[in-house]
Amino acid sequence: MDASGAIHPMALELVPLQPHHVPELARICHGAFASLQDRHRVPRDIPDVATAEMILSHVAGRSDYTGVVALLDGRAVGSNFLLHADPVAGVGPITVDPEVQSRGIGRQLMAWVLEETERRGIRATRLFQEAINSTSLSLYTRLGFTWRGTAAAMQPVPADADDPSIRPLSAADLDGVRALSEAACGFSRAGDAERLLAGGIPGFVRARQGRMVGYRIVSLFGHAAAETEDDLLALIAHSARHVPAHLAVFLCPLQHPGLFRRALEAGHRTLKQLSYMSHGEYAEPPGVYLPSIQC
Repeated sequence: MDASGAIHPMALELVPLQPHHVPELARICHGAFASLQDRHRVPRDIPDVATAEMILSHVAGRSDYTGVVALLDGRAVGSNFLLHADPVAGVGPITVDPEVQSRGIGRQLMAWVLEETERRGIRATRLFQEAINSTSLSLYTRLGFTWRGTAAAMQPVPADADDPSIRPLSAADLDGVRALSEAACGFSRAGDAERLLAGGIPGFVRARQGRMVGYRIVSLFGHAAAETEDDLLALIAHSARHVPAHLAVFLCPLQHPGLFRRALEAGHRTLKQLSYMSHGEYAEPPGVYLPSIQC
């Protein structure tokens, strides 16, 4: 880097993620999201560095994620991840140290994702973009991503009492997760669900007449699918009784205005909006679902 702040071509290097990178990347991840979200007065997704380290440790420990680290003069300044557990891949979290943003590092981290999907033969990739960040919206669009819709991040109100039709999700339910997600999302999310459960992320199942009619895995990295809006809303309210508030937050696709309206009528509060973007093949999800923050 010279006195003007310009990065020389050989100064930036992308290297595979290693466990020793995680603590510094957690600091960067927290700082990048906090600086953006505090500036625009929206709630933080990652309240502290410890939470960021927990998230990145989970991601780094999964074989169905591939991570890359940006080194500037040997110092970690950013990272990006590709989730390839299921037929549709997910991007992120991508973060760049606020001290060196707007210098092309984010572009190189996103270019790496596209190269990695091509290398793996992945035909469909998706991500959620912070709607308040016009810079990343423009970058992703220039790189070939297409805006597909908007989702509202919502804080649910817990149900007054447990729903007897709802029980904890287990590995024995993964065939049901596969069937429900294929029907609602258009592709299976069972691979990711298996790893989330193995990592200790809670999930819930709703059954009717002995048949699984909906599931929800909590946190922004979780997802849900159900046969009806009633099933999905019941899962949201029930799960909010059993997990901390930050894990209960969910993404509601605004392409389903009836679901969003009913969520508001139930008292669930809108926190912010995110843009849903895709690269490669895309088909509109046909059913009732909640996406994850990546896919």
